[in-house]
Amino acid sequence: MASNRRTILFVHGADEWYGSDYVLHELVRSLEGTEFVPLVLVPDDVNSELSPEQRLSGRLRAQGVAVHAMPLTVLRRRYMTPLGVARLTIAAPSAVRAALRVIQSRDVAVVHSHTATVLTGASVARTIGAPHLWHVSEIVERPQFVRKALTRKVVRAADKVVAVSHAVRNHLLATEPGATARIDVIHNGIDPARFANDASMDEPNSVLPRGGTVGMLGRIGTWKGQELLLDAARIVCRELPDTRFVLAGGLLDGNTAALETLRALARDYGIADRVTIREYCDDVPTFLRELDVFVQPSLRPDPLPTTILEAMASGKPVVATAHGGASEMVDDQVTGLLTAPGDATALASAIARLLRDPATRARMGAAGRDRVRRDFSPAAFSAAYLRAYRELAAAPRRPGR
Repeated sequence: MASNRRTILFVHGADEWYGSDYVLHELVRSLEGTEFVPLVLVPDDVNSELSPEQRLSGRLRAQGVAVHAMPLTVLRRRYMTPLGVARLTIAAPSAVRAALRVIQSRDVAVVHSHTATVLTGASVARTIGAPHLWHVSEIVERPQFVRKALTRKVVRAADKVVAVSHAVRNHLLATEPGATARIDVIHNGIDPARFANDASMDEPNSVLPRGGTVGMLGRIGTWKGQELLLDAARIVCRELPDTRFVLAGGLLDGNTAALETLRALARDYGIADRVTIREYCDDVPTFLRELDVFVQPSLRPDPLPTTILEAMASGKPVVATAHGGASEMVDDQVTGLLTAPGDATALASAIARLLRDPATRARMGAAGRDRVRRDFSPAAFSAAYLRAYRELAAAPRRPGR
């Protein structure tokens, strides 16, 4: 009976529909039929171009999941200064009180903080004496004082830390080397059925003597590498003039200036007629189906970009920069090609190589689909988290503060 199920309290730092939101959505879904019931807290101050129905909260509510939007303490970019941190610290107690009002009648088995930058979950877990799992899907490199303080907070305020990749785990250990035994790695999983295509996926793509379609997904106004891809695009278009590039991704904090910068750059490079920039992509499977090559050109280490898994599940060869979680997903020369970070010439060379070689595209695409099914399955992902919840829930309760 539902009344006998214990609660997993998810405290999430966003209410949108990007990688971490999708991962949490799948994790919540995986609790169906178990001894646990989800309760999700999301921030109420999200500035998003998405409708309420498109966001994580709307999708979960449509499935009957309890979701509460409230003021949460989330370390956003605008707070990453000493003054900003002080302001968050002052506001933190009210966020904890709001969360406690929601859970007062619940038997909370585990508090799951989903993303490193949401801080309310740690305080709630400490207050009620519940075990705390902190899911870390970020690599925060700067400012240095935030990197160190946040890492120490995560490691010391959690009973278990789950990193989404070995790159994230190593990043945490660089600051807290004594935490080796407390940080596990659970790679995100995705449902490959969402990206199933017709049988033609298994056939070699047509020869593209003058180009093809190359695309990327990533938020505009961040370090995802759109500018780098445009630099590579002008090189590719000299050799394969009919190549088209499609860049899709929502704006960070409504940053329309970043969008205009990209469009101006395409004009300056003389490739504006071959570049399409979409502000948001609400149908990722269809978007990926249109591509011949998928590119992930992040300028900084990306923890475990879900878009790469989605592209691989779609049977697309991937060109990615060789740092962060990309190196754990893309098997170089097998499921795609890895290039040096920030190197537009190397990126262009890898893209052009795949556009010219349909047999390699088909081979890498098929290998990528197989890798997702084998190593990034939702079943393995869900089972690993369920084991962690059961282990934490069975531990003796700490007295609440």
